[in-house]
Order: sequence, then C-alpha cells, then structure tokens
Amino acid sequence: MQLHMLKVGLTLWALATANPSLANEPPLPQCFSTAQTREQIVLHKLAEPFASMQTAARNVQGEPIGARLCRVDENFVYEVSLLRRDGHLIKIFIDAATGKPHAKGEDRESR
Repeated sequence: MQLHMLKVGLTLWALATANPSLANEPPLPQCFSTAQTREQIVLHKLAEPFASMQTAARNVQGEPIGARLCRVDENFVYEVSLLRRDGHLIKIFIDAATGKPHAKGEDRESR
C-alpha cells in the first residue's frame, strides 16, 4: 500500500513539474521571521513596519492586526493584515523601502 501511495505521489509530482503553465506562475514570496525582519530592516534600511501598518490602517479605515516582511522577486514588501469596520480581514502590500503601496497586489480579502 505504501509503495502504491509513493508511486501516486511521484506521478502527481512529475505531472505538476512537467506542466509548462506552472512555470509561468509568479514566484512565491519569501517571508521572514521577526528576528530576520529586524536584520533585513537594518541591512537594507527599510521603513519601520509599525509606521507602514498605521498608514495602511488609516487608508482603509481598518484596525491593524499584523505585518510581516516578505521578499517578492528583488523587492521587500510588508504584507499588512487589517480588519475593516465591516468585519472583513484584508491584506495590503506596502513597499518596505518607500513605505508606499506596492504594485504586487491591491487590497485583497482573506478567506
């Protein structure tokens, strides 16, 4: 039974890696731990996450829940989670170098 499951898993993996449409998918962001975030802020002279979170909260009239630093391609972005007044949780991406909204994504609701 285990051998069968291994074969199925390897077959699915081979199909997924052989699919050329998957090669065109944008790379997944690399997100950092709190300690790594502190290092990256100092190393790359990035904007402080708290200020970015507060600005994003004012712009959408929401309550800041949290932020994490991620790297998308060669850009650092803060993924800021906000709770809107209507109860929806949204994520906003802020360019960590400039503190301005990032083109990676407009506001998106979490599901």
